[in-house]
Amino acid sequence: MAKSKRLKAVVSACLVSGLLVPLDIPYIGKAKASENYKMTVSPIPKSLEETGKGFPLNPKVGLVTEKGTDSSAIAELKQALKEAGVTTIVESDINEPKLQAPVIIWLGKFSDPDELKTIQQHTGLEDLEMTKKEGYIVASKHGTQDKKHIVISGHDDSGTYYGSQTFEQIIVERKGSDWIPEVEIKDWPTMPIRGSIEGFYGAPWSHEDRLGQLEFYGEHKMNSYIYAPKDDPYHREKWKEPYPADKLAEIAELVQAAHDNHVDFTFAISPGNTITYSSEADLQALINKAQSMWDIGVRSFALFLDDIDPNLRSPEDRAMFGSDPNPPAAAQAYLLNRFNEEFIQKHEGAERLITVPTDYYQEGTTPYRERFAQLVQPDIIVQWTGIGVVAPTITSEDADKIHEIFKHDLLIWDNYPVNDFDRNRLFLAPLTGRDSDLTEEHGVIGLTANPMNEAEASKIPLFTVADYTWNPEAYDPIDSLKRSLMEFAPAAYEPLNLLVEASYATSLNSNQEPISERLKPLIQEFWASVEAKDSQGVSEAGTALLDEFRKLKEAPGQLRNKVNNPNFLKEVDGYLNKLELIGQTGENAVNMVLAQQSGNSAEAAAAKLALQESMAAMDKIPQKLSIGVVPTFLDRALNGKNLAEGKQATASSSEVDWLTPDLAVDGNNNTRWASLYTDNQWITVDLGQVYAIDKVKLNWEAAYGKQYKIQVSTDGSQWTDVHTELNSNGGIDEIQFPTVDARYVKMQGIKRAGGWGYSLYEISVFERQN
Repeated sequence: MAKSKRLKAVVSACLVSGLLVPLDIPYIGKAKASENYKMTVSPIPKSLEETGKGFPLNPKVGLVTEKGTDSSAIAELKQALKEAGVTTIVESDINEPKLQAPVIIWLGKFSDPDELKTIQQHTGLEDLEMTKKEGYIVASKHGTQDKKHIVISGHDDSGTYYGSQTFEQIIVERKGSDWIPEVEIKDWPTMPIRGSIEGFYGAPWSHEDRLGQLEFYGEHKMNSYIYAPKDDPYHREKWKEPYPADKLAEIAELVQAAHDNHVDFTFAISPGNTITYSSEADLQALINKAQSMWDIGVRSFALFLDDIDPNLRSPEDRAMFGSDPNPPAAAQAYLLNRFNEEFIQKHEGAERLITVPTDYYQEGTTPYRERFAQLVQPDIIVQWTGIGVVAPTITSEDADKIHEIFKHDLLIWDNYPVNDFDRNRLFLAPLTGRDSDLTEEHGVIGLTANPMNEAEASKIPLFTVADYTWNPEAYDPIDSLKRSLMEFAPAAYEPLNLLVEASYATSLNSNQEPISERLKPLIQEFWASVEAKDSQGVSEAGTALLDEFRKLKEAPGQLRNKVNNPNFLKEVDGYLNKLELIGQTGENAVNMVLAQQSGNSAEAAAAKLALQESMAAMDKIPQKLSIGVVPTFLDRALNGKNLAEGKQATASSSEVDWLTPDLAVDGNNNTRWASLYTDNQWITVDLGQVYAIDKVKLNWEAAYGKQYKIQVSTDGSQWTDVHTELNSNGGIDEIQFPTVDARYVKMQGIKRAGGWGYSLYEISVFERQN
């Protein structure tokens, strides 16, 4: 697999900020005096000092290593030198260093005092000790005898490897010889465990996807990958059965790739749906499955008990654990402890066992949690999603509370950017809402993010996860996202950023929609000018809107032409088609209204037909984007003003405090109100005055009303039924009824479609059209 080229320092201005150090370089070779250079290091280091000086990277360099220097670090370094134009590398051991080349690179752990003394004598660098696990030092300067020196020293093999990666990033690309700025970087991770968990439902990643992910993790200083795809039958349903030979060979290749990229490969088994906890045969089946993984190099294991019915099914389990204060917790603890004793502790070099309890997301304690904490052996790591399956925030205060309940080290299973619960969405925004002090002091030893089914697209937000977990104290989500996009597709930054902004809204960022934020004031100005019959204002606002819609329409073509990543383009093809149509449909709507305002009825009719056709085409594409103001804009262009938008809404309840009724009348089809989980729930809109209305439109979320009434009132007390629905299929219900005078409009639930409540993206009310 070809190695991707990470974002490196370049001549002239750059779109990203991050840790960008402007360097004024004296005239050397083909570079001009005072030429401005930008240097970017990701993840952001703990400490970076630069002098403004530096030296060219000569085509011939010396490489001094020590016995046992990490082979992956050496390979990483050589690849970086080759890409930078180095043609000759003179290699030697630190005990007999060859220092004839103009530039000397020292690469290793160099923990021996004599080795450090040798480096210090030649380089003049004094402080070269790194005591932090996975930490490294990268220092470059002019040394003795007119030699230029680069020291890459790691606390351990991983630190050495990460140092090589950082060295690659500080190389300044320019005409002629590339440039090495004079810097001193001291860096180490805050979180001991940093990575991802392939733990989603739906089609698992391909073998090619996984190899690409492991390479990506290594490049971004992520050290953990947990293999736990819910729909791999040998992980869950067929957990007792051995993998077929071809599948086992693939996993062996993944284990080796993980090792090469300094990533711990954790093999997870999820037996809870069918296991008999007390069964010696089932325990042996687990051990046999784990042993087959051990034999191909796996050293980290997990037993997952999430998303299962905790009730004991077998008579043997009920007999053995039925008298316990909490039988499910006792049974699970028994299994975990036995596996820990019989397998993990009997295999020298095995990592600590990881588990996910059945109660993994609740806010407070439960009898199950209390008993689980008492019985599970203390060295077993407990994974936790934060409060909620997809937690909008994860705070150190939350961690303290949960750690006090479980009394085990917590490893965060972060359900972002996973999209298995909404398969027609992409979540490309940066990681947000996680405290910067989620550390061992608060019981947290790391974070693994659950990615999307779309492996390549996941790399965009996973870049920001890597930034956060390495150095949360310096993490800036907006800046991190910019660096992610510049690395992912530097030639297509602008259109890629548009796609990201159109796939941005999540519960983590309060459903923020950057494109909607830009469009909404333009839309408001446009309609205000239409209502005021201000032809100049309509023209100016319409021109501004057309410009924004044109960008949306053109971005997909630009991405297809400029992004050299076929797998990514395949993953996002439906979203690109939808984005293009949104842009085209928006243009059609603006053109129709402009023609209507100018009195050109023929042009307006043609534009209306084009609008209806493009809307129909858009509706056939299931993929959804975070541009919720566009559907309401199109609705108004076709149907007239939505009287409910921006008006006061009340409801019988809200499921949580961020799913309030006002979100169903905010003109944004990506925000929503949701009720509690009972049938007799309602939402009411006060239109502010009495109107003659004849249409209500309900845009349901997946939690819709199977049966409901539309009721109207002029005073908010006496209600009249204008429609009774007995068999809704959800989606969008457009309800036409005889004209009636009303100030208040209510959706009164009768029966829910499922176990959730009622949830509406938008409720729209329309005045009778003449």
